[in-house]
Amino acid sequence: MSHPAPYSEPLPELAAEAYEISGRLCGACGDLHALWPYIRLSRASTGVEAQESRQESRQESRLQVELRGCFACGLRDVLIAGSQDAGLLALVAHAKMRAGAEHPSGITVLDICETPLELCRRLAGRWSLPIETIREDLAKLSPARRFDLVLVHGTLHFIAADRRLEALRRIARALRPGGRLVLMFNTSRAVTADADQNTGAGYGGSVLAELARLGVRLPDTEAAMRERLDFHQRRRELREGAFAEPGEVEALLDAAGLDVIACTRIDVDIARPMDAFVAKIAKRRFMALAEPKTAAAS
Repeated sequence: MSHPAPYSEPLPELAAEAYEISGRLCGACGDLHALWPYIRLSRASTGVEAQESRQESRQESRLQVELRGCFACGLRDVLIAGSQDAGLLALVAHAKMRAGAEHPSGITVLDICETPLELCRRLAGRWSLPIETIREDLAKLSPARRFDLVLVHGTLHFIAADRRLEALRRIARALRPGGRLVLMFNTSRAVTADADQNTGAGYGGSVLAELARLGVRLPDTEAAMRERLDFHQRRRELREGAFAEPGEVEALLDAAGLDVIACTRIDVDIARPMDAFVAKIAKRRFMALAEPKTAAAS
């Protein structure tokens, strides 16, 4: 008889909670936080943490492997800088446990919205795992020399272009000497105003079909979910093209006072309906590793 892995997410249950909580705590980000766990369940995302949402998969993601290595080398206090739900908390806690920590601690979650923070607090409470949450704009991050490791998973794409450098400077300032930044980001072509309007057509229906196949209970009517999913996908498309090449991100890291250790492409498997869209805009996922420059850390 199989048992759930330590610090695994009961994702269908958490998805229902996220839908309810977002209706009370979210503002303009309501669709994102209400729908993201369901999108993860349907595998219609390019996030490398999607491996953890596939209950049949036991293979560690590239991100988990990197985090586990960091923790095994003695890095302890970690900041999750931006969390759409509790997925990254589960990933970090599991990686810490695999690295030898019997009861992972030293985890802080930051987000500009209260909804993902509340989800993280609830999940941590189920595990009796002490965490700290900070509701703050990453570009205004205040702690200095506090963290050994900062994980940024896609958050950079949500920050206005003219504020990204400041956000990275704040991260460099928050890292202790010898600390490490693990940055996940995408490159892609921008979706222009005259682009094919049918690029993401049928997104909501495809997500719902996959959820139905998996037997996931919906928190709302099918019509309401489809409308929200389609609108969410259109907004996601408008964020594409933040970076055309990984060198643009590497240049930002350098300007922020961070030395790039490595920047590697990560191939991820995704389910329809996103695969055609991802191919159309040449979307790629990268993981950059960086550390504070000696002068910046002194």
